[in-house]
Amino acid sequence: MKLGGKIKYIRKSNQMYQKEFAYSIAVSQGTLSDIERGNGYPSCETIIALKMAFKCDLNWLIDEESDVESNNKLFGVNVSVQENALIQLLRTLPDIEKDEFLQIAKIKAEKNSNLA
Repeated sequence: MKLGGKIKYIRKSNQMYQKEFAYSIAVSQGTLSDIERGNGYPSCETIIALKMAFKCDLNWLIDEESDVESNNKLFGVNVSVQENALIQLLRTLPDIEKDEFLQIAKIKAEKNSNLA
């Protein structure tokens, strides 16, 4: 997958429109649109902004041989697209809300293990 497609994937995984995503990485919506369509390339500053804002793996981002599935690994374990979307959303939360989310997930996991 090409760089523009990966950037679009990051945006879509975070359920963002181009305008808000572009703002979060300090580019115009037009520039983002060009990048996503493969009609332009991001600056180094934009790539760094992607790394900082969305915690994406820069090796995956710039390696055109890597596809989305190869980025869906966490600690050597395959991560589904759904799990990856949850991880991306979780990364956007403040720490206190991450803790709350973790407690909810633990309760749900415990409930499901008791049903098995």
